[in-house]
Amino acid sequence: MAVCRASTGNFNLLLNGLDGKIKTFYNVDLKLIICGDININYLTDSDKKRQFDAMLSAIVHFPTRSQGYFSTAIDNIFINTYKFINYTASPLYNGLSDHDAQLLITNYVNLQSQNHYIYTIRNINNYSIEKFKTRLNYESWTVFLVIMEIWM
Repeated sequence: MAVCRASTGNFNLLLNGLDGKIKTFYNVDLKLIICGDININYLTDSDKKRQFDAMLSAIVHFPTRSQGYFSTAIDNIFINTYKFINYTASPLYNGLSDHDAQLLITNYVNLQSQNHYIYTIRNINNYSIEKFKTRLNYESWTVFLVIMEIWM
């Protein structure tokens, strides 16, 4: 599962929404891996970090984003450390972004062959286009605008 929370995003909404989603498909045999940019710095101690740790086990404790002399670990991988006992997580510097990737290697995962497929179909019509435009109006574009001003 991939998760992304904007730095200005509602933390409680993320916590409650993620908890609800996990509960909908959780079973005792589930080997869940969650990764993404959650904008909680795991290099420092905070209430948000403690709340997230109460629900999930973070395994990335190295910088994932550096700017000048300042580094953070706001991108992370969360696993059930009782089910994934033998694993390694390491930084993967790809130069494509201001965030570095993380590489998770699990030494034992029993993947069973599945014969079903999931298809996502998006209905693109006048209603869905207008709904998309409306949702874009509620997005915070301040970071994007600052970047654009720097480039111009």
